[in-house]
Amino acid sequence: MFMVDMLTWWYSRGWGVFVSGLKTRLRDSADFFSIGQLLRTLFKPYRQISAGTSGGGMSGFLDRLVSRIVGFFVRFFIIIFGAIALFVEVLVGVIMIVLWPTAPVLIIAGVVMTVMGVKL
Repeated sequence: MFMVDMLTWWYSRGWGVFVSGLKTRLRDSADFFSIGQLLRTLFKPYRQISAGTSGGGMSGFLDRLVSRIVGFFVRFFIIIFGAIALFVEVLVGVIMIVLWPTAPVLIIAGVVMTVMGVKL
């Protein structure tokens, strides 16, 4: 009876729970990297530092320019890393969704092959 209940859950509600958990993880990862916000602020000064705004001249201009360049590179690499991380997470998630229905069968097949003495 336990096996029937487990398999019923696995192929009905369990799959839905797994997919909703995957959606939550993807949403949390996207929120963690904040790619949209980083794209909107790509050319803003690093940490919103507005160096030399009160005074003009070449020194203030260079301070702001360096701050924007540093901000661009930091945000750019975080965007790239975040996009790669999200892509890998989606890819692994899709593979796991596809393999979800086969997991109980693979476990049973593994036990049967072990009992039969099959070596890989």
